[in-house]
Amino acid sequence: MKVTRRIRLEDLGLEFRMIPKKIEEAAQATLGMPFMVAAAKAFCPVDTGALMASVRAEMRGDLLATLVAGGGGFINPRTGRPVDYARHVHDGTSRVPARPFLLQAVLSERLKFIREMFERMAGAV
Repeated sequence: MKVTRRIRLEDLGLEFRMIPKKIEEAAQATLGMPFMVAAAKAFCPVDTGALMASVRAEMRGDLLATLVAGGGGFINPRTGRPVDYARHVHDGTSRVPARPFLLQAVLSERLKFIREMFERMAGAV
């Protein structure tokens, strides 16, 4: 036996008005990028572990996140100095080849990021 129920669009007004907020909440949750941070730490070259510990996602505004390494008050335990050499490790210098661990993480995890974003948004609606 088939059962049907008709719903008027007027009855869904509140749910429709909540869609943008739910999509934004899903996007913000995805922008935390825990899987991308984990990948960047896995690709990060390790000497003391300070650079790897400094890898994080930072929110830079509404719906804008950045994968970051270095800075942020992280201290190298061997030298006692701030971890301010992330750019030199990532991009290389005239003496040391580049080891682009942040870029590798973004490239390896970008499809997972997109998939998670869509899944969270679909679940929100």
